[in-house]
Amino acid sequence: MRIFKQWVVAIALYVAMILDGCLAAVLHQTMSYGNSRASLLLLPIAVMVVAFEDDRNAKEVWLALAVGVIADLYFYGIIGVYAVGLPVMSAFGRWYSRVFPELFIFRLIGLLLMTSAFSAYVWLIFRLIGWTHSSLGQAGMSILYTAGWSALLTVLTYWIWAKLARNYPFLVDLDNYRY
Repeated sequence: MRIFKQWVVAIALYVAMILDGCLAAVLHQTMSYGNSRASLLLLPIAVMVVAFEDDRNAKEVWLALAVGVIADLYFYGIIGVYAVGLPVMSAFGRWYSRVFPELFIFRLIGLLLMTSAFSAYVWLIFRLIGWTHSSLGQAGMSILYTAGWSALLTVLTYWIWAKLARNYPFLVDLDNYRY
């Protein structure tokens, strides 16, 4: 049971990846406005919140890399988009939580900045390899729309990820610290 507690966050991120794909397929029509389409970024939000709450655990950057590789294979079939984006988001979240106060509004602002940057990064990669032909203006509107959905998802799920990160840090045996 002790080993399982060390892997709860990793398992939860895997479940978030599956939910991200399933919910995106179901909510696809709801998440479009005109020519703009929002992305459902549940997995990057989860990685950021875990990094905010457990900023001293450097192993979570490696977890973000592993989850990123699996997410790339699950979503796109190529490795690179999430495998680069999630570790960068995790490292940024660790730095951001040390610099800014532990208030929800500051965490929400940092999360929206990173999810917007991640959306722009995904658009740029897809544009370079020819998977999208949307213009910069269309991408900008989609990024703004994605930021709105990300804010809603963050408000709804922040407490879950924060509790998991605090109670079950990745690969840390908490029994060593108990009396």
